[in-house]
Amino acid sequence: MQQIVDRDDAFAVLHDPGFVVPPVRPGSAGVAWLRATVGRFSTGSAYARRRALSVAILDAIPPDSLRGDGTGHPVATLARAMGVDAPVVGLVQDVAQAYQPDTGDDARADAAVDRLVAVLGGGYDEWTAARIGVLVQACDATAVLVERARHRPVADVLRDQPPVPATRRQAVVRTTIGHLTIEAGEVVRVILAGDLAFGAGPRRCPGRAHALAFVDANRADGRCG
Repeated sequence: MQQIVDRDDAFAVLHDPGFVVPPVRPGSAGVAWLRATVGRFSTGSAYARRRALSVAILDAIPPDSLRGDGTGHPVATLARAMGVDAPVVGLVQDVAQAYQPDTGDDARADAAVDRLVAVLGGGYDEWTAARIGVLVQACDATAVLVERARHRPVADVLRDQPPVPATRRQAVVRTTIGHLTIEAGEVVRVILAGDLAFGAGPRRCPGRAHALAFVDANRADGRCG
C-alpha cells in the first residue's frame, strides 16, 4: 500500500472528492451493522446525514464541561454527558478493538455492539449508531492523546506521536499526488500529524475541541498548550 507522507499531499488527498473512504460490508447487527451505519465509513449523502447526527450529539456537550474532571475514562465522561448512566467503557473498548475492518475480534465486538444498542434504548438505526460511534471514536484515540500530553505540550504530541497516525482513502479515478501515481480503486495510507492530526477537509474530526478539553483536564500543569 502506498503512503501519502508529505503534508501538502496528504492535505490534497483529504480535500479531494476523488478519494473516498474504502467501502465496508453491509450488516444487520453487531459491528458489521455499526460500520455500515455510522458516518465514519459512509460516503455521499449518507455520510452528510450521518455526520450531522454525530455533530448534533457533540454540539449538545459543551467542551468546557469536560475540563473540570480529570478522572476516569473519556468514554465514561462522554457517556454521562449523553445521559447514559450505565457503565459502558468496557463495551465500547470491545467495539473499538475491531471498529476498523479486519483489525480485531469481530465476535467480541458483535456482542458489545448488540449490548450497547440495548443499553442506549434504541434500535438498529442511524441515531443509535451515531451515539455508539461518538463513544468509539473517543475511546482509544482520546485516552492515548490524554496520556501522551499529560506532561508534554499537546502540539508536540500531535506532531510527533498523533494517536491516530494515519487514515485510508480509495482513489475513484487514476490520479497523481506529488510523485505518486495512484490507480483507480487503489487504497492509500494517508499520514496524519501536526495540523492534520484531526484530519482535514469535509471529513475532519468533529470532536477536536472535546478531545483537547479532555487533555486540558488531565494535564499535570493544568494547561493545554
